[in-house]
Formats: sequence, structure tokens, C-alpha cells
Amino acid sequence: MRRFLAVMAIVLLTQLPALADDGPQADAPKKAEPKAAAGLAGLLKAFFAETDDAKRAGAGMALAMQHPDPKAVAAAIPAARTWPADAKKGDVIRWKRSTADGKEHSIFLAIPEAYDAKKAWPVLVYLHGGVSRPVDGSGLSGIQGLGKLANQEGFLLLSPSAEAGSEWWTPNGVALVRGSLDDLKRRYHVDADRVALTGFSDGASGCFHILTHDPEPYCCFLPLMAYPALTRLAGGPSFSVNVRQRPVFAINGGKDTLYPSAQIKPQIDDLKQAGCDITWLDLPEAGHRRTDVFPDHWDKLRDFWQAHPRKALPKQIAWETALPQTEGRFAWVEVLSIDPKAPSAPGTKAAILPDPAGRPVLGIRIVRTYPGPGLKIENVEDDSAADEAGMEVGDIIVAVQGTELKDPRHSMGVLQKELPAMAAAKKAGTFKIKRGEEELKLECLPRPAGSRNIPRPKELGYDLPSGRVEARVEGNTIHVTTRHVGSFKLHLADGLVDLAKPVKVLVNGAVQFEGLAKGSTGYVLQEAVRGGAGAPLYRAFVVVKP
Repeated sequence: MRRFLAVMAIVLLTQLPALADDGPQADAPKKAEPKAAAGLAGLLKAFFAETDDAKRAGAGMALAMQHPDPKAVAAAIPAARTWPADAKKGDVIRWKRSTADGKEHSIFLAIPEAYDAKKAWPVLVYLHGGVSRPVDGSGLSGIQGLGKLANQEGFLLLSPSAEAGSEWWTPNGVALVRGSLDDLKRRYHVDADRVALTGFSDGASGCFHILTHDPEPYCCFLPLMAYPALTRLAGGPSFSVNVRQRPVFAINGGKDTLYPSAQIKPQIDDLKQAGCDITWLDLPEAGHRRTDVFPDHWDKLRDFWQAHPRKALPKQIAWETALPQTEGRFAWVEVLSIDPKAPSAPGTKAAILPDPAGRPVLGIRIVRTYPGPGLKIENVEDDSAADEAGMEVGDIIVAVQGTELKDPRHSMGVLQKELPAMAAAKKAGTFKIKRGEEELKLECLPRPAGSRNIPRPKELGYDLPSGRVEARVEGNTIHVTTRHVGSFKLHLADGLVDLAKPVKVLVNGAVQFEGLAKGSTGYVLQEAVRGGAGAPLYRAFVVVKP
């Protein structure tokens, strides 16, 4: 889909200079003749009926050559956008989608028996776990686990398949999820304000990545048994302001052998500190199994989903990125270029979620199945703090700083509290160790975890300068503060400002634009395709260079 948007932009905006971003048509009302209106409706129907990218671009070219009024185009789109009345329902369908590396991925969709194209339907997008496997088809697990619920509750269930090279926190994985959703919106009548993203294990970790890199299509996120910090470690920097854009309902388990809730709590606290609207459900007895969540807690997830429809046109937005070409846009704010020398608002700094690699650790791996009391050591890293203190494989840590450890949940909570305190004081703590029949007291000063074994490629945004735009709307005035932004674009809608009146844009306190925002046929069509359902939200824009 992203490739298609680029192709269409070239066709409509480059070959027709009058429609280009730097010279759009004024959005002035025009009286259409009945014949012209009929022609516009027919051309739009032909445009939206095409599922082939190249053919749709050709239909868009034919429409743009008629030079219709962009406002009239936007108004005519809802009637022109139709979905097959005989679409398959009460069944599971499968199609293929390719990623940039040439691999094909199976996409699965469960359609409820009650599906009726006359109304818009909510969508649950499910991301499966185990994405490092070099096999296709794992998306079927979403259908197997949630298909009955989709039929009973009345929602479309979309479950793409990822594998090694297209993990959910990679560019391929993100494009696969967005592209699968775009495919669905072409074929079925989707309620764009009620699309939720959920996932289990790796899929849930992918939810947190998409929350900070591509959250716009979703109304809320429902990650189950996630390791939230995975996106920061392997998917590029996660900027704090981005987590504020969508609400989250996350679930973790106290007996999860991979991501126990005691280990996850500091990451949840980081998200809350950054301003994320996150509800966290800690299930003390739950392990790392999807069946520990469904169906017992489905009611809570469903109620959260229903209570949080998408706010498509928020009056205030903050968005930061190091990769403007692929991750520059959220809703009506788009970072076009980054320039560290560009004027910035005083006092603004990069806002990146804390890297868990910097947290103090002992350098041990514990036996996850050991029931306690205490923590049993499975492995000690060479030259780690624990190694230097004399801890060995098989040792059981039974007390820390005088606090006796109980079950693994309690023990992890004590470590999460005491290790940072030791590191902050730069003073070794006391660890009571049981080694066979012997009890020892060892002094140990934890060290930052480090990330020497985790690659940080620049193509994911690591160690690159980032740019941030914060914007709020007051009447027809848009107040913007920027940091390291060379240029940005504001996509405007009637529900955001009054497009019939002049718009004023103040950047870092100075007026940078004042006048009527303008649009073009090509722009309106591009936004219609991008939105995927109903009328296009945006039909005019302003480009600003601070």
C-alpha cells in the first residue's frame, strides 16, 4: 500500500503540476453541472472499485484530468465508495501480501455470519507470537483462538502472519500490518474509528512498537503478555511523546516464565511517567499462555475497546521521529525533514523512553520454574557483578538487604526495588545465599545491563537526530512548537478548523503562515485511500519551514 501511495503521488502530483503540493488548486466552491456531477460519481466509483494498484492509479489520473473541485470530490466519495453485498461471510479467507524483502505472507480474516456491507464493522487486528520462526502461516493461530469470539461478538478479525525478517518491530513487520489493514478496508466495510490492535507474546510486544511508531489507524491497543521494552531494544528509539496518542489495556502474568509481571512493572511505570494512558492488569496466577487471558478476561478487553473509539481529529498532538520518510506522520501532523540547526523552541530536548539496558542488574539468569522461596540461579554471566561477588550456578538467593524472599513474584519485586537503590547509592548490597546446606552472605553492587549484544542500526533510527512537532488548535489558529524540524506539513479537516476561513500557523511564537489552506484532487484521493473508509478526513494542507 505504501508503494501504491508513492506511485499514485508521482502520477497525480508530478505529471499534473497544477495539483502538486507546492501549487495546489484553491479550495473554492464551484457549481457542478448535472452531467459533470454524474461524470465525477462514475469516475470515483471506477477508482474505488479497482483493487489493482496500477489500475487504480490510472483511474485516479483520469479523474484528476477533469480538474474537479477538491471539495466536491471529497463530498462525493462516501456515495462512490461501496463494498460487495455478496462478500463472503461466516467464513475464514486467506490472501497473500509481500514485504520489501520479496517474501509472501499469509493474511487471515474471519468474517462473522452477521456481516452486512450496509453498515461499518469494528475490526480486531491480532498479532501472533513466535515471530522469529522462518515459516509462514502463523496468523492462523489468531483465527483459531479468537474466531468464535469474532462471530459471537460481531467484529472482523484480521490476523497477518509474520516470520523471521518481518518481526512486528521491524519496518517489514509494521508495513505488513498496515498493508493488511488497507487490504481489508478495500474489501469490507470497516468502521475506521473502532479498529483495535491486540497480540500475544511477541505480538503483544509488537503492539507497543506500533504504539510508538505507527498508531494512527487504531483506536486502542490490547497487548497480552508483552515485553514492552523490546521495541526500544530492537525496533529503534521509542519517543516518549508518541505513547500519549492512544490508550492501552495491557495484561501480564505473575507466573509468566518469560515476562513475569514483576519484571514488567518498571516498564509500565516508564510508560505512565511518559504520559501513556495505560491500564495494566496484573494476574498473579497467570502464566505465559493465551488461555490464561481468553476467555476469562475478554469482557474487560471488550469493554475497554468499546469505551475508546478513535479520536481521529484531536485538537492537540505531539509527535517525534528520527525517520520522517517512513514514520513522520501521525494524524494531521507530519514531520517532513529533520535539521538539527533549525530554530527550536527553547528548552526542548529529545524525549526517549528509558533504555532497559541501562537498568542495574546482577548478571544472572534465574530458573523460571523454581517455585521458591527465593530465586535459584541458572546462569552467571562472566565478569558480571554477580560473578565478581562470588555467586554460582545452583545458588539460591534467599534474602536481599535483610528482606527474606518468598515466591518468585515477591522476590522479583524486592530486586526491582533494591537494585536501583544500591546503584544510586553506589554501595554494594547484602545477599544471603543458600549453597547446598551452606548459607553465605555476599556483597554485590549491581551494574547497568548494557546492550553490547543488541545491534543498533541507523536505518531503524538509532543514534540519529530526531525532530518533534507539538501542535494545538484554537479556533482557526494552530500553535506549533518544534525541535530540530526543517519542515513539516499540517493536514487540515473541516472538523479541525474552518477551511472556509483563513488559517494562522504560529511556530515557536512567530507567525509562519496566514491564509486559506488549499487542496487538490490528487491530495483528496490520496487521503481517501490512506483513510480507507468513508469520506477522507483531510482535504487541505499547509507546508511550513520554520
